[in-house]
Amino acid sequence: MVEFSIVTIVKGRRKQLVNLLESIKLSVVLPFDVQVVCMDDFEEIPVSNGLNINFHMIKQTHELPLAAARNVGMNATKTTNIIFIDVDCIVSPTMFSNLLKDLSAKNIVTAYPLYLPILPDSGNYNNLKHMAVPHPNREEIPSGAPVGHLQFWSLIFAIQKPTFEDIGGFDESFTGYGAEDTDFAMMFHQAHIDLIFVRDDVLHQYHDKYDPPLNYFNSIIENAIRYHQKWKVLPMQRWLKAFEKMGLIKIDSADCITVFQKPSARQIEDSLSQHPY
Repeated sequence: MVEFSIVTIVKGRRKQLVNLLESIKLSVVLPFDVQVVCMDDFEEIPVSNGLNINFHMIKQTHELPLAAARNVGMNATKTTNIIFIDVDCIVSPTMFSNLLKDLSAKNIVTAYPLYLPILPDSGNYNNLKHMAVPHPNREEIPSGAPVGHLQFWSLIFAIQKPTFEDIGGFDESFTGYGAEDTDFAMMFHQAHIDLIFVRDDVLHQYHDKYDPPLNYFNSIIENAIRYHQKWKVLPMQRWLKAFEKMGLIKIDSADCITVFQKPSARQIEDSLSQHPY
């Protein structure tokens, strides 16, 4: 089996990180190294459980530097084959072997999410899968052949390091939540890199979600404007249209966004989703 590295980024979510690392340890193939990038501090970082884990702390003025943290993790990896995993994931025992089997210099390989209604006590995939439900917008995506690049999601994906470098990595001008992974998809599409799904899945550990994500209103607006400047189209349109319907913003015929007001605490509270996805 080829050697591979894992990158995950974390802010808070220490129990989720423990569960993710446990699931990695239960995989049928183990990574050469695991790079964990902390976007806060080293408090309550779990001790190594037999994996070659390296911890990094990113020092950024922004509270959620997702793009920059992923680039830090990639730069620290020790192998050519890299698997990015969201800290909320619990991987199946066969996930890594299935991703790597189809990985090449001209593609990015990803898998399907299943959503847990709880934050579990452990990272044992086999004990938890029966509780998980699929995302209704992703379960019908075909596997084994290239799909549209905008189906990319940074939840889990495998990529070779030279491919990542040729794409240019994640654009660090996107700060906070929203659009940095869609921007990455646009860049790899421009570089003629295919996106392929494999028929395997990760379990997503429950945390509160907001639909629309009014809790990230500021960064969504800032990143949407940045994305429009770069690609001449607005991303995250479902969320932006929801913001507009609530009277928070106005989008004109040229896709320029005007902010009228920020969401109230009550509006944010009312947008808490009842779904695990």
